[in-house]
Amino acid sequence: MEIFLAVEMGIFLAVEEAIPPDHPASILAVPLGILFFVGSVYLLLWSNYGAKKAGAMTGVAWFGISLVLGVFWWFGGPGIPPGLGINHLPGQSSDHYVDQWYAFEEGSERADFFTSDEDPAAFEPVHEYLGVDLPDEGERADLRLTNLEGLAGQAVDRMQEQFLPVDDNGIAQIGADRRAALQEEATANQPDGAAGPAPQIFTSQAVGDPRLIDDAATGTRLATVEFQTFANFLDDDGVPLDPVPVGDEVSWFAFYDPGMEWFPSMLWTVISLVFFLLSLAWLDRLEMREKRLQSVEAEEPERLAVPVAQ
Repeated sequence: MEIFLAVEMGIFLAVEEAIPPDHPASILAVPLGILFFVGSVYLLLWSNYGAKKAGAMTGVAWFGISLVLGVFWWFGGPGIPPGLGINHLPGQSSDHYVDQWYAFEEGSERADFFTSDEDPAAFEPVHEYLGVDLPDEGERADLRLTNLEGLAGQAVDRMQEQFLPVDDNGIAQIGADRRAALQEEATANQPDGAAGPAPQIFTSQAVGDPRLIDDAATGTRLATVEFQTFANFLDDDGVPLDPVPVGDEVSWFAFYDPGMEWFPSMLWTVISLVFFLLSLAWLDRLEMREKRLQSVEAEEPERLAVPVAQ
Protein backbone atom coordinates (compact mmCIF):
# COMPACT_ATOMS: atom_id res chain seq x y z
CA MET A 1 0.00 0.00 0.00
CA GLU A 2 2.81 2.41 0.86
CA ILE A 3 4.43 1.79 -2.54
CA PHE A 4 1.19 2.59 -4.36
CA LEU A 5 0.78 5.80 -2.34
CA ALA A 6 4.28 6.91 -3.31
CA VAL A 7 3.66 6.28 -7.00
CA GLU A 8 0.23 7.95 -6.90
CA MET A 9 1.70 11.05 -5.25
CA GLY A 10 4.27 11.42 -8.01
CA ILE A 11 1.70 10.81 -10.76
CA PHE A 12 -0.64 13.41 -9.24
CA LEU A 13 2.06 16.06 -9.18
CA ALA A 14 3.12 15.22 -12.74
CA VAL A 15 -0.30 14.98 -14.35
CA GLU A 16 -2.09 17.76 -12.50
CA GLU A 17 1.01 19.95 -12.76
CA ALA A 18 0.35 21.45 -9.33
CA ILE A 19 3.90 22.73 -9.62
CA PRO A 20 6.04 23.17 -12.75
CA PRO A 21 7.54 19.88 -14.04
CA ASP A 22 11.08 21.28 -13.95
CA HIS A 23 10.77 22.44 -10.34
CA PRO A 24 13.08 20.56 -7.90
CA ALA A 25 10.10 19.56 -5.76
CA SER A 26 8.42 17.95 -8.77
CA ILE A 27 11.58 16.06 -9.71
CA LEU A 28 12.19 14.84 -6.15
CA ALA A 29 8.55 13.96 -5.37
CA VAL A 30 8.69 10.31 -6.44
CA PRO A 31 12.20 9.53 -5.10
CA LEU A 32 11.36 11.05 -1.72
CA GLY A 33 8.01 9.23 -1.62
CA ILE A 34 9.74 5.93 -2.29
CA LEU A 35 12.41 6.72 0.32
CA PHE A 36 9.93 7.42 3.10
CA PHE A 37 7.22 4.84 2.38
CA VAL A 38 9.41 1.97 1.18
CA GLY A 39 11.96 2.83 3.84
CA SER A 40 9.43 2.09 6.58
CA VAL A 41 8.94 -1.43 5.19
CA TYR A 42 12.70 -1.91 5.04
CA LEU A 43 13.11 -0.88 8.69
CA LEU A 44 10.45 -3.38 9.74
CA LEU A 45 12.21 -6.18 7.87
CA TRP A 46 15.58 -5.05 9.22
CA SER A 47 14.39 -5.56 12.78
CA ASN A 48 13.53 -9.21 11.98
CA TYR A 49 16.06 -10.36 9.36
CA GLY A 50 19.01 -8.00 9.52
CA ALA A 51 20.12 -5.23 7.21
CA LYS A 52 21.34 -7.26 4.22
CA LYS A 53 18.46 -9.71 4.01
CA ALA A 54 15.95 -6.93 4.59
CA GLY A 55 17.44 -5.01 1.67
CA ALA A 56 17.24 -8.06 -0.60
CA MET A 57 13.64 -8.82 0.40
CA THR A 58 12.59 -5.20 -0.07
CA GLY A 59 14.26 -5.11 -3.47
CA VAL A 60 12.52 -8.28 -4.63
CA ALA A 61 9.12 -7.04 -3.44
CA TRP A 62 9.46 -3.49 -4.77
CA PHE A 63 10.96 -4.30 -8.16
CA GLY A 64 8.63 -7.29 -8.56
CA ILE A 65 5.47 -5.19 -8.26
CA SER A 66 7.12 -2.47 -10.35
CA LEU A 67 7.77 -5.03 -13.08
CA VAL A 68 4.13 -6.14 -13.09
CA LEU A 69 2.93 -2.53 -13.22
CA GLY A 70 5.37 -1.73 -16.02
CA VAL A 71 4.14 -4.63 -18.15
CA PHE A 72 0.54 -3.44 -17.86
CA TRP A 73 1.55 0.17 -18.50
CA TRP A 74 3.57 -0.82 -21.55
CA PHE A 75 1.43 -3.50 -23.19
CA GLY A 76 -1.96 -3.03 -21.54
CA GLY A 77 -4.12 -5.99 -20.62
CA PRO A 78 -7.57 -7.50 -21.13
CA GLY A 79 -9.79 -4.47 -21.56
CA ILE A 80 -6.90 -2.14 -20.70
CA PRO A 81 -5.34 -0.21 -23.60
CA PRO A 82 -1.56 0.35 -23.52
CA GLY A 83 -0.06 3.68 -22.61
CA LEU A 84 -2.19 4.44 -19.55
CA GLY A 85 0.71 4.49 -17.11
CA ILE A 86 3.50 7.01 -16.80
CA ASN A 87 3.90 9.03 -19.99
CA HIS A 88 6.89 11.25 -19.18
CA LEU A 89 10.05 11.30 -17.11
CA PRO A 90 10.82 13.61 -14.16
CA GLY A 91 11.45 17.16 -15.30
CA GLN A 92 9.52 16.73 -18.57
CA SER A 93 6.11 18.10 -19.46
CA SER A 94 3.17 15.71 -19.54
CA ASP A 95 2.97 15.89 -23.37
CA HIS A 96 6.70 15.33 -23.99
CA TYR A 97 6.18 11.96 -25.71
CA VAL A 98 2.65 12.57 -27.02
CA ASP A 99 2.00 12.31 -30.76
CA GLN A 100 1.67 15.66 -32.51
CA TRP A 101 1.85 17.49 -35.82
CA TYR A 102 4.66 19.83 -36.86
CA ALA A 103 3.71 22.45 -39.42
CA PHE A 104 5.95 23.87 -42.14
CA GLU A 105 5.64 25.89 -45.31
CA GLU A 106 7.00 25.16 -48.74
CA GLY A 107 10.66 26.06 -49.05
CA SER A 108 11.38 25.91 -45.31
CA GLU A 109 14.14 23.85 -43.70
CA ARG A 110 11.64 21.19 -42.61
CA ALA A 111 10.43 20.87 -46.20
CA ASP A 112 13.91 19.72 -47.26
CA PHE A 113 13.35 16.40 -45.45
CA PHE A 114 10.36 15.45 -47.61
CA THR A 115 9.61 15.13 -51.31
CA SER A 116 5.83 14.70 -51.47
CA ASP A 117 5.20 18.33 -50.47
CA GLU A 118 6.52 19.37 -53.89
CA ASP A 119 3.31 18.03 -55.48
CA PRO A 120 0.24 19.05 -53.41
CA ALA A 121 -2.05 17.50 -56.04
CA ALA A 122 -0.81 14.03 -55.03
CA PHE A 123 -2.37 14.37 -51.58
CA GLU A 124 -5.64 12.51 -51.09
CA PRO A 125 -8.80 13.32 -49.13
CA VAL A 126 -8.97 11.58 -45.79
CA HIS A 127 -11.42 8.87 -46.88
CA GLU A 128 -9.43 8.06 -50.03
CA TYR A 129 -6.19 7.97 -48.06
CA LEU A 130 -7.80 5.52 -45.66
CA GLY A 131 -9.39 3.51 -48.48
CA VAL A 132 -13.00 3.72 -47.27
CA ASP A 133 -16.17 5.18 -48.75
CA LEU A 134 -17.86 8.24 -47.36
CA PRO A 135 -21.00 7.29 -45.37
CA ASP A 136 -24.37 8.07 -46.88
CA GLU A 137 -26.71 10.44 -45.10
CA GLY A 138 -27.96 8.80 -41.93
CA GLU A 139 -25.28 6.13 -41.91
CA ARG A 140 -22.73 5.87 -39.17
CA ALA A 141 -19.20 6.74 -40.26
CA ASP A 142 -16.39 4.25 -39.98
CA LEU A 143 -14.64 4.67 -36.64
CA ARG A 144 -11.24 4.73 -38.36
CA LEU A 145 -12.45 7.53 -40.63
CA THR A 146 -13.77 9.53 -37.69
CA ASN A 147 -10.50 9.17 -35.79
CA LEU A 148 -8.38 10.10 -38.79
CA GLU A 149 -10.56 13.12 -39.58
CA GLY A 150 -10.05 14.30 -36.01
CA LEU A 151 -6.31 13.78 -36.37
CA ALA A 152 -6.28 15.73 -39.63
CA GLY A 153 -8.21 18.52 -37.90
CA GLN A 154 -5.40 18.78 -35.37
CA ALA A 155 -2.96 19.20 -38.26
CA VAL A 156 -5.08 22.05 -39.67
CA ASP A 157 -5.10 23.81 -36.30
CA ARG A 158 -1.34 23.50 -35.98
CA MET A 159 -0.75 24.81 -39.50
CA GLN A 160 -3.14 27.71 -38.97
CA GLU A 161 -1.32 28.71 -35.79
CA GLN A 162 1.86 29.19 -37.79
CA PHE A 163 0.32 30.53 -40.99
CA LEU A 164 -1.19 33.50 -39.15
CA PRO A 165 -0.12 33.49 -35.50
CA VAL A 166 -2.05 35.81 -33.15
CA ASP A 167 -1.34 36.95 -29.60
CA ASP A 168 -3.71 36.92 -26.63
CA ASN A 169 -5.32 40.14 -27.86
CA GLY A 170 -6.06 38.71 -31.30
CA ILE A 171 -3.38 40.78 -33.04
CA ALA A 172 -1.69 38.99 -35.93
CA GLN A 173 2.00 38.45 -35.25
CA ILE A 174 3.36 38.74 -38.78
CA GLY A 175 6.31 40.49 -40.39
CA ALA A 176 6.25 44.15 -41.34
CA ASP A 177 6.45 43.48 -45.08
CA ARG A 178 3.61 40.98 -45.03
CA ARG A 179 1.49 43.25 -42.84
CA ALA A 180 2.08 46.22 -45.14
CA ALA A 181 1.09 44.20 -48.23
CA LEU A 182 -2.08 42.89 -46.58
CA GLN A 183 -2.95 46.31 -45.21
CA GLU A 184 -2.56 47.89 -48.65
CA GLU A 185 -4.84 45.30 -50.26
CA ALA A 186 -7.36 45.55 -47.42
CA THR A 187 -7.54 49.34 -47.79
CA ALA A 188 -8.03 49.05 -51.53
CA ASN A 189 -10.86 46.52 -51.09
CA GLN A 190 -12.56 48.04 -48.07
CA PRO A 191 -16.30 47.34 -48.40
CA ASP A 192 -18.88 50.11 -48.70
CA GLY A 193 -20.30 51.24 -45.39
CA ALA A 194 -17.22 50.24 -43.42
CA ALA A 195 -16.40 52.66 -40.62
CA GLY A 196 -13.03 51.11 -39.91
CA PRO A 197 -11.14 47.89 -39.36
CA ALA A 198 -12.13 45.41 -36.67
CA PRO A 199 -9.84 45.05 -33.62
CA GLN A 200 -8.72 41.72 -35.05
CA ILE A 201 -8.40 42.93 -38.60
CA PHE A 202 -6.60 39.92 -40.06
CA THR A 203 -7.86 36.37 -39.67
CA SER A 204 -7.29 33.19 -41.62
CA GLN A 205 -9.41 30.24 -42.65
CA ALA A 206 -8.68 26.88 -44.23
CA VAL A 207 -9.91 26.54 -47.79
CA GLY A 208 -11.29 23.07 -48.43
CA ASP A 209 -10.62 19.92 -46.44
CA PRO A 210 -7.21 18.61 -45.37
CA ARG A 211 -5.53 15.98 -47.54
CA LEU A 212 -3.03 13.30 -46.56
CA ILE A 213 -0.19 11.31 -48.06
CA ASP A 214 2.65 9.06 -46.93
CA ASP A 215 5.89 10.71 -47.96
CA ALA A 216 7.69 8.66 -50.61
CA ALA A 217 11.15 9.35 -49.18
CA THR A 218 10.58 8.92 -45.44
CA GLY A 219 7.22 7.13 -45.13
CA THR A 220 6.06 9.88 -42.78
CA ARG A 221 2.42 10.91 -42.88
CA LEU A 222 2.00 14.40 -44.30
CA ALA A 223 -1.03 16.69 -44.36
CA THR A 224 -1.74 19.76 -46.44
CA VAL A 225 -4.42 22.42 -46.74
CA GLU A 226 -4.73 25.86 -48.30
CA PHE A 227 -5.24 28.98 -46.18
CA GLN A 228 -6.76 32.32 -47.09
CA THR A 229 -6.23 35.53 -45.16
CA PHE A 230 -9.22 37.82 -44.55
CA ALA A 231 -9.51 41.46 -43.53
CA ASN A 232 -12.34 42.31 -41.16
CA PHE A 233 -14.24 45.61 -40.96
CA LEU A 234 -17.00 47.12 -38.82
CA ASP A 235 -19.86 49.40 -39.86
CA ASP A 236 -20.91 52.57 -38.03
CA ASP A 237 -22.78 50.53 -35.41
CA GLY A 238 -19.82 48.27 -34.74
CA VAL A 239 -21.38 45.30 -36.52
CA PRO A 240 -18.89 43.09 -38.38
CA LEU A 241 -19.16 43.13 -42.18
CA ASP A 242 -18.39 40.21 -44.46
CA PRO A 243 -14.64 39.45 -44.36
CA VAL A 244 -12.65 40.54 -47.39
CA PRO A 245 -10.09 38.05 -48.77
CA VAL A 246 -6.61 39.55 -49.04
CA GLY A 247 -3.48 37.95 -50.36
CA ASP A 248 -3.23 34.65 -52.20
CA GLU A 249 -4.24 31.20 -51.04
CA VAL A 250 -1.17 29.52 -49.61
CA SER A 251 -0.53 25.80 -49.17
CA TRP A 252 0.86 24.69 -45.83
CA PHE A 253 2.03 21.30 -44.73
CA ALA A 254 2.50 19.30 -41.54
CA PHE A 255 4.19 16.01 -40.72
CA TYR A 256 2.95 13.61 -38.08
CA ASP A 257 5.18 12.48 -35.24
CA PRO A 258 3.56 9.37 -33.66
CA GLY A 259 5.34 10.09 -30.41
CA MET A 260 6.81 7.60 -27.93
CA GLU A 261 4.24 7.36 -25.14
CA TRP A 262 5.41 3.80 -24.56
CA PHE A 263 9.00 4.84 -23.83
CA PRO A 264 8.65 5.80 -20.11
CA SER A 265 6.74 2.58 -19.40
CA MET A 266 9.32 0.56 -21.32
CA LEU A 267 12.16 2.19 -19.40
CA TRP A 268 10.37 1.57 -16.10
CA THR A 269 9.79 -2.10 -17.02
CA VAL A 270 13.36 -2.79 -18.13
CA ILE A 271 14.91 -1.13 -15.07
CA SER A 272 12.48 -2.99 -12.78
CA LEU A 273 13.36 -6.32 -14.44
CA VAL A 274 17.11 -5.77 -14.09
CA PHE A 275 16.91 -4.80 -10.41
CA PHE A 276 14.37 -7.54 -9.67
CA LEU A 277 16.80 -10.16 -11.00
CA LEU A 278 19.70 -8.60 -9.09
CA SER A 279 17.69 -8.49 -5.87
CA LEU A 280 16.51 -12.06 -6.39
CA ALA A 281 20.10 -13.24 -6.93
CA TRP A 282 21.23 -11.35 -3.83
CA LEU A 283 18.45 -12.87 -1.73
CA ASP A 284 19.24 -16.34 -3.04
CA ARG A 285 22.91 -15.88 -2.17
CA LEU A 286 22.04 -14.84 1.37
CA GLU A 287 19.69 -17.81 1.78
CA MET A 288 22.31 -20.26 0.54
CA ARG A 289 24.88 -18.74 2.90
CA GLU A 290 22.52 -19.18 5.85
CA LYS A 291 21.90 -22.82 4.89
CA ARG A 292 25.65 -23.49 4.70
CA LEU A 293 26.18 -21.96 8.13
CA GLN A 294 23.37 -24.05 9.62
CA SER A 295 24.85 -27.17 8.01
CA VAL A 296 28.29 -26.48 9.47
CA GLU A 297 26.86 -25.92 12.95
CA ALA A 298 24.87 -29.20 12.78
CA GLU A 299 28.00 -31.23 11.82
CA GLU A 300 30.12 -30.06 14.75
CA PRO A 301 30.40 -32.89 17.37
CA GLU A 302 29.10 -32.31 20.83
CA ARG A 303 31.72 -31.84 23.51
CA LEU A 304 31.71 -34.81 25.85
CA ALA A 305 31.27 -34.10 29.51
CA VAL A 306 34.42 -34.84 31.50
CA PRO A 307 33.81 -35.99 35.09
CA VAL A 308 35.42 -33.92 37.76
CA ALA A 309 38.40 -35.64 39.26
CA GLN A 310 37.81 -36.89 42.81
